[in-house]
Amino acid sequence: MVAANSKPVAAARGYTLLELLISMFLLVTLAGAVFEQINQMQKKSGTEAMKLDLNQAAREFVDQTVRDLHMSGYPGPSMYSNPQDPLRVAAGLVSVSPTQVLFEGDVNNDGTVYSVNIQYLASDPVNPANPNCPCIRRSATQKISADSLHPATAVAYAETPYVLPPGTGSGQSGEDLFTYYDQNGGQVLVGSGVDISVPAGTNTPSGASIIASIKTVKINLSLVTPVRDPETNNFARTSMSATARLNQ
Repeated sequence: MVAANSKPVAAARGYTLLELLISMFLLVTLAGAVFEQINQMQKKSGTEAMKLDLNQAAREFVDQTVRDLHMSGYPGPSMYSNPQDPLRVAAGLVSVSPTQVLFEGDVNNDGTVYSVNIQYLASDPVNPANPNCPCIRRSATQKISADSLHPATAVAYAETPYVLPPGTGSGQSGEDLFTYYDQNGGQVLVGSGVDISVPAGTNTPSGASIIASIKTVKINLSLVTPVRDPETNNFARTSMSATARLNQ
């Protein structure tokens, strides 16, 4: 017998299959959008990190090269009375080309003359499989001989990796690594390279006089990452230029 004040119990009702499918679809769509934003943020972060590394490497090379070139030719012969000790006198620029510069100067400000060689290398001459090249290497060795063209072999060097090949040809940066100017701002043409031993030819000046006319060196550096930019799928590149006025 049913009590008079009792109420019928509502039938238990769960989710239908269609409702579950719709809920799952909405959840997957929302999660996909969130993870896509996270993925884009990670790519952006990776891109900025690569560009930061490139800019830092370029800035370090350019700043170091400008500091070195400012000391080219110091101390000069005018700072000493005769007889002059050739090991204490810096010859200044010794050999120049679009991709290399060799000079002498007290680059460490310690009273010692150093031979400084800054050179672009398309590949490592010792290890052709070196992934850092094309690269630029800088070495500084103490002057131990009056022969400025053949300094002591450097045991250690600083290396700037991932250099975009300098030059104006296909696949190159569009500029030479080093460009030279005289005191009036006119470009000094050095061809493929010239050094202080090059004799004067018919209607051509000697290598020493060409080098003596150089008063400013412009550095044009372009670096490119060895891997593709995760955001654009292209190789990230940075370029930097600076000029150094010579004291010689």
